[in-house]
Amino acid sequence: MRYMGEFERPARLTIKLKSPFQGTQSSASARVREDGGIDLDLYDFSDEAQSSMGNDVAWIWRIDTAQRPRLVELLEERTGTAIRDDQALLDAFARHFPHVHAIRDWLKEKGIAYEEKFDSWA
Repeated sequence: MRYMGEFERPARLTIKLKSPFQGTQSSASARVREDGGIDLDLYDFSDEAQSSMGNDVAWIWRIDTAQRPRLVELLEERTGTAIRDDQALLDAFARHFPHVHAIRDWLKEKGIAYEEKFDSWA
């Protein structure tokens, strides 16, 4: 997936996540940026996206580095597991949430600030 403009940042680690759109052509991932922040993305290149939006679409939810300590604390609480490094953080997302939208909804529920970007021309 190509990242959009100001969201384009080098990643130090990436993991594939499940998409909420079962049975369609889509992909989701989480990545830890070089600055320690986290990006979640969802890329939909299905026929449904083509017919309803006119082309492929993408969403990115960007969590600032300053939010990471609280995120880790709450994720440890949810999983009952210590989050000691980037890999453990990403693995917790993949194991304890059914798909990327569930992570986004949890962030919102817990008051963890994130920036959302939608690209209708992904």
